[in-house]
Amino acid sequence: HRIIKSADPELIYSEGIKNYELQKWKKASDLFDACQAYYVGEMREDSIAFFSARSRFKDRDYSVATTQLDEFRRKFGRSIFVEDAEAMLAMCYYYLAPDPTRDQTVTGEAIIAFSEFIERYPNSTRVEAFSNLITELTERLKKKAFLNAYTYYKIQRYKSAVVALRNALKLYPDTPHREEILYLIAVSH
Repeated sequence: HRIIKSADPELIYSEGIKNYELQKWKKASDLFDACQAYYVGEMREDSIAFFSARSRFKDRDYSVATTQLDEFRRKFGRSIFVEDAEAMLAMCYYYLAPDPTRDQTVTGEAIIAFSEFIERYPNSTRVEAFSNLITELTERLKKKAFLNAYTYYKIQRYKSAVVALRNALKLYPDTPHREEILYLIAVSH
């Protein structure tokens, strides 16, 4: 990038904006990252940080976007972009959350992020959609709890299966697997 090598922050910033508007997300984020240091403490600092993070988000680089957005909301809590940043942060966790056969730590983080967003911005137009995503993610956790418990049954560790199945039922009494869990508990005994 000859523009980045120019070390002219105004040129780098304006090129970043151009690429952002053209939806060239990778180029835009690289340019915003390159000029960020020049604007520390300036009026533009929060918008550059936001545009960089949003560009990463749009480019589907969710792990980097998560870090940038989390840092943004901590550093610029009063920015006009903070609501959008928190919404994107929650969506990053959602996109990073794996299927129920894998570790569900990120799924939990997504649920927390959506819940915090709804609590902070109860009048947001995103509340209904985010509530639906919380429901979807909770179903994923129910499925994971069932799969973990079922694994003990499948490998014939029946005492462990009974404990795990009961715990799954205790944790998620409204699980769609309730009947199957009760059956497996009886069979395991």
